[in-house]
Amino acid sequence: MIAARASSGPMARRGWIAASIVIATLFTLAATGSALRKPVTQGFDEVAHLSYAATLQASPWPFWPGFARMHLIDPATFEFTAEQNYLNHPPFYYAVVAAIAPAIAGHPSALMPARLINVAMALAGVIALLVLGRRMRLAPLEFYAFAVMIATVPVLSPLAGAVNNDNLCIATGAIGMLGLYDYARTRATVPLLLACAGMIVASAAKLTGLLLVGTTFALTMAMIACDHPAHRRHLVIALAGLMIAAAPYLVFLAQYGSPAPDTAAQAEMVRSSARAAGWADQPRLTLPAYIAFFLKTMLLEWMPTLRPRGALHYVLLICPAIVMLTSLAGTALSLRAVVRRESTPADLVIAAGALATALTLAAHIMFSYQRHVQTGWLMDAYPRYYLPLLALLPMAALRFASAIRTDRARPALLALLIASPMIFQAFGEPPG
Repeated sequence: MIAARASSGPMARRGWIAASIVIATLFTLAATGSALRKPVTQGFDEVAHLSYAATLQASPWPFWPGFARMHLIDPATFEFTAEQNYLNHPPFYYAVVAAIAPAIAGHPSALMPARLINVAMALAGVIALLVLGRRMRLAPLEFYAFAVMIATVPVLSPLAGAVNNDNLCIATGAIGMLGLYDYARTRATVPLLLACAGMIVASAAKLTGLLLVGTTFALTMAMIACDHPAHRRHLVIALAGLMIAAAPYLVFLAQYGSPAPDTAAQAEMVRSSARAAGWADQPRLTLPAYIAFFLKTMLLEWMPTLRPRGALHYVLLICPAIVMLTSLAGTALSLRAVVRRESTPADLVIAAGALATALTLAAHIMFSYQRHVQTGWLMDAYPRYYLPLLALLPMAALRFASAIRTDRARPALLALLIASPMIFQAFGEPPG
């Protein structure tokens, strides 16, 4: 249990089931509503993702795609065009969509079934995290805070209602976190296999899955091994899982010289978009200035919008800032507990996830800065890339709440962690 000094015991099973059904239903309705409303050309590169799946439907073999031969569909007719697709991801997510969805090429009516597949993927991730909340034996107020911080992430339901490989990565990242926490708690084989499966599929969906979920998995296993020698069979399973997870990117490295291929179509998309936005002719930012710009954009994009923000919407950014600062404080407590060898299972996962996030963020900034220097590009700072570790912020925030000794202050903080995301979700987006 994260909050060992909570004023009440773990949430009753019946209450947890009822709360989980309500949260999962509301999330499904929000994601499905977004799927019904959103234009296909608005956000999340949906046309490119649909085009990739349509390509696999048209010529499913060989399974491994040649990026130079992939083309975009027309967003109005869904017919293939001569324009090359700029995506550079492994094919596994697209193979799932291609296998389940009806024929996409030439059929705009295939959009909704493809989107509903993504709603189901994201819902599976939300359910896995609600189960994780149960595994952590949270008290009722703690569970509500945990669930609200997950379900009200502003980009989560719109993303779930779009065709995008982030959805598979988020869902299986959540499943991997559930398995990893259970393994840290029980040292049993079944949770380890679940953690490996989640990591492998999240990595197969996109590179950030490997960087975030794979690194969290590896670091957690290393921390566990430092305290208690792991069973040899478990080490073999973990190493095999990491090797399988890395395999697609080793193939890319052999094919293109990089685990994130800079294909001709992607390079041209970045250059032409930078020119169209007027960035190409502007002076380049220094690295410190770019880091500050990147982090500011990450905060602003917590609530992505195409409409101009007013003063109220900037003020309301304090709501996600409260959650993030509380989570940073909780992360510091977990890291200290790991160093002192006083860690709980939650401490292990939080510490490993935080280190994985820091390493990924550093790599993300440096990769993005190179693009900026070369082309002027300024659009790489997206918080949704980090949602495969969606559980990390609420787990770390609750870790800090557990350290508060006064019985009045702890419920007050938990209430704030519930209210802040709900207020931001309700009022943080400009109307229009």
